Amino acid sequence: MSPELQALQDADFGWVRSLDSVWSEEATDAGPNEDLVDGTIAELAQLTKSPNPPGRVFLGQAGIGKTHLVGVLRRRAWAEGCWFVMLDVVGITDFWKSAALSFVTSMLQEMPNGQHQHEAVIGGVARRFKIEKEVNIVFANPTIESKRIVDLLVKGLLKNDSANALKYQDVFRALALLRSHDLATVGIAHAWLQGYDADEAMRRSLGFLTPPPSPVEIVRGLMWVMSLAGPTLIAVDQIDGVLSVGGSDFGDAPDFTKLLTAGLLDLAAVIGRGIIVVTCLLSSWEIIKTEGPTPLTQRFTAPAPLRLARRDTFVRKLIADRLAPAYAKAGIAPKSPTHPFTEAAIDSASVGMTPRTILMRCDEHRKRCLAERKIVPCDALVESTIVDSPLEPTDRNGFNAKFSEAAAAADLNGLLDEKDDSKLGMLLRDAFDLYAKQIAPHDDYEVVPKIDPGQKTPPLHVRLTFVDHRSNDREQHFCFRALQHSNAVALCSRFRAALTASGVSAKIAERKLIIVRRGPPPSGPKTWELFDAFRAAGGLEINPSDDDLRSIVALRQMRDAALATSDFDAFERWLIERKPLCETTFFKAAGLCPPPLPPWDGASREARSAGAAHDFLRRKDRAGAGVGPQASEPEGERWPARREEKQDASNLSPEALVSVPTAPGSTEFQGVPVNAPLAAAIPVGRRVAGGDTVELATASLPRHTAIIAGAGSGKTVLLRRIVEEAALAGIPAIVIDPNNDLSRLGDAWPEPPAAFTDEDEAKATRYAATVEVVVWTPGVHAGNPLFLSVLPDFVAVGDDPDERAQAVIMAADTLGPLAGVKTNLQKGVLADALRAFASGGGGDLKAITALLADLPEDVSDIGNADKIAAKMADELKASVATNPLLKATGPVLEPKLLFFGKSSSKTRISVINLSGLASDQAKEDFVNRLQMTLFGWVKKNPSPRGLLYVIDEAQLFIPSGAGALSKTSGVQLVAQARKYGLGMIAVTQAPKGIDNKVVSNCTTQFLGKQNSPTDQQSVKSMIVATGGAADDVGKLAAGEFYFKTEKSGKPFKLKTPICLSFHPPNPPTPEEVIARARRSAAAI
Repeated sequence: MSPELQALQDADFGWVRSLDSVWSEEATDAGPNEDLVDGTIAELAQLTKSPNPPGRVFLGQAGIGKTHLVGVLRRRAWAEGCWFVMLDVVGITDFWKSAALSFVTSMLQEMPNGQHQHEAVIGGVARRFKIEKEVNIVFANPTIESKRIVDLLVKGLLKNDSANALKYQDVFRALALLRSHDLATVGIAHAWLQGYDADEAMRRSLGFLTPPPSPVEIVRGLMWVMSLAGPTLIAVDQIDGVLSVGGSDFGDAPDFTKLLTAGLLDLAAVIGRGIIVVTCLLSSWEIIKTEGPTPLTQRFTAPAPLRLARRDTFVRKLIADRLAPAYAKAGIAPKSPTHPFTEAAIDSASVGMTPRTILMRCDEHRKRCLAERKIVPCDALVESTIVDSPLEPTDRNGFNAKFSEAAAAADLNGLLDEKDDSKLGMLLRDAFDLYAKQIAPHDDYEVVPKIDPGQKTPPLHVRLTFVDHRSNDREQHFCFRALQHSNAVALCSRFRAALTASGVSAKIAERKLIIVRRGPPPSGPKTWELFDAFRAAGGLEINPSDDDLRSIVALRQMRDAALATSDFDAFERWLIERKPLCETTFFKAAGLCPPPLPPWDGASREARSAGAAHDFLRRKDRAGAGVGPQASEPEGERWPARREEKQDASNLSPEALVSVPTAPGSTEFQGVPVNAPLAAAIPVGRRVAGGDTVELATASLPRHTAIIAGAGSGKTVLLRRIVEEAALAGIPAIVIDPNNDLSRLGDAWPEPPAAFTDEDEAKATRYAATVEVVVWTPGVHAGNPLFLSVLPDFVAVGDDPDERAQAVIMAADTLGPLAGVKTNLQKGVLADALRAFASGGGGDLKAITALLADLPEDVSDIGNADKIAAKMADELKASVATNPLLKATGPVLEPKLLFFGKSSSKTRISVINLSGLASDQAKEDFVNRLQMTLFGWVKKNPSPRGLLYVIDEAQLFIPSGAGALSKTSGVQLVAQARKYGLGMIAVTQAPKGIDNKVVSNCTTQFLGKQNSPTDQQSVKSMIVATGGAADDVGKLAAGEFYFKTEKSGKPFKLKTPICLSFHPPNPPTPEEVIARARRSAAAI
């Protein structure tokens, strides 16, 4: 490649301008609109303390350079010693919350001299007292407590302007403490400025007089502090997408036009020493004038139209500025600063083209030269030079092989740091920059990854925006924030900023927030509240797999290598053709593959989306999809949904005609003949020695089963097959699915697996016809939500004193944390109240709260029991107010619906998927409620045929140690439920992870491969204790287990069969689970 061609390849003709680009430092001017910048900055610099000057409005068509103009204004404002705030309204749900966040975000931006803007503002305030140098020295010294210098500055402010200082001294304190070297102090200050009181005790210790005020008062306080050091320019750009937002998919969405215009009017009234500049489309300003409050337009001077490129000097400079860095890097002197764009090309563009269109045409010609491997002069820029030719699937540069090799070797060390999410955030930024490059440029729309590289703690790590230029730049946003922090204060501060910046709480279909995190978040009620609010607003959490992260790291390395070796354009073409990011589970889960290209409503949207998806997949297929890591088609394409053919029940074997019990005394079961036979046993495998079939008696299932085996042992396949065989025998099941592994129990294999026997294939067909799998999603309203009572059914428990005592213990363990119970006195009063409550027939949470609020004298002998109980009642009311899981907004389910369906020829399996519950505590809480409900219900509804309750990852819910909220109810249930026909199947990787009282109650045990020496020794001891011997626990193949049950003798090895339902290597994504649950809800 010649030096000239190399320089042309390196030239950046990028035309996309996001709000974040406002903060970049570029040596460019405003071109034909430079005089508008000059006038605005001159007026700004002359402001003293004159309050509320009129604002400016600049109007222009899409692509004319409105955001570029705002960036020039920012650079000029800083150069003149003024301050700059970028008001980001793209995620607006509450104007003043968005405004406060925008002020804080702008304060955190780095200035050309290396200072952050908030540091410069505080330095400007210190300058008023002639101590700027001293203040900077003190703040730079990590050994000096920041609070001391802040206290001195506050005293100075009180002497200088006592009225405002008394009102806003805490705002000043928070802004100043952002300079602290102590991360905890910075976290408190940052949270306070967002209106979040993260730690009251620490906040007081730092000198704050009050909790955070309302957002409008925070903005007023910041404006006052900034005015002490200089005037402020507040820019409002890219509002067109907000004003053109369509209807909500969720119902009660706010009117964004009224929200924005009313907020701007209020802001203009309190701005003080500053100027508001609004840039937008002419049509958007007309909307503001006609639908906004009349006084708003009176707060601005007459709108000024932005000028198109009608001067060759501007076009020439625009092109030359993009080429100059590349020519300088190559060390060559071109024939002209605009080479290969001739004067004829410049003249052709000087007829009123937008800067965006000029740059797009330049980039098209650049790519043409690279494709032809030679410099071709360009004489015209008016028409597009893109030729819609068929894609070439040939990978001439070997990128497919490079991708596979790079992904296999990718290093993830340090990426998932629980104290710092910046590295993961940077990877997300790079990933979405690469994602946007996968989508070919188009005049009608843009895909823009908006990032803020200059901010250390950004509200969002990336905002992926799809812009429809044909609909007044209407936008659809996918917002991403990495949240790896294990510190709850730091996490909550960042989470609140992401919620505000994204705008998801407005429930607008075009606004989505995705949180990226590995592992559960830190515990605590404030964290849970945020995750509950996030989920209620339709937020999505993605736990990225190592394979996906390696793929992204590999693509980033390939991009960097392509840039270094002059292969970038070939790499970019490969991205468009192969679309490697859409082979990851991450991007599929985020709803970005195929891309949601506009238009987004009406019949045209459906037609366009179908066409875009078809073209997207066609390109991906022709480019060689399937080569490299994580290469897979979307599930709906590769793995067809379960076949829906129905069989005539008269042709089924007797085992298919199952019976399901109702309440005692009933003369018939729920639509099923009473005399339907129950299979005596179900097959579970074949002996390794001899190959004889091994069966498990159905009568043994209510006496509980334990499956204990490590990763890769085949325990999930075994669990599924037992549940499936039991269902074929007419035994329904409730299955707890914490990891999405079991949500496909209702999916048929697209093709019979090679391991299937003829009998397996026949059973799979019968299973599809006679078993009904219902997926439930507690916490996810978009799926199939369910709600359970917080208390056991004391009426169902009956008069047995032992069982009632156990029910009281379970209820006390559940209510204790909700009622703030910590002392023995509180525990005693609560236990006495629950005994009285149970003897009176029990009730719901509201009823027990009412009893505690007005506790009768004879309920407890403990002193001041009534006062202690009343405080617990208040705590319960507070818990209800702050915990959405305590406020049922759907039917409170009875286990009957979980076990039994409407059909007389189908056995129900209810899979309860817990991925919609944000924390381990929420999952434990739900499982605890389910177990308490089952404890009461099964006694009232004993089952002669048997029922199954399956807990995957049982160590999380009934652990050997203390801590899990669901442990007590689980232990009580396993001890009592067997008498009434309910059997538990507990599955775990950890031999010592489950409470011993559960394992010892399991008559049947499957012990599989273990990977660690400690776990291997534990399993060996279990086998030896029952008369067996096992030296190969660490060498067992997948699907091999040591087995023991009643009358089976000492443990022996068996080989288990493959499951009857579809079980691919990877579990379904959260979206796929929700889709299954939604179908289940429609079928119930």
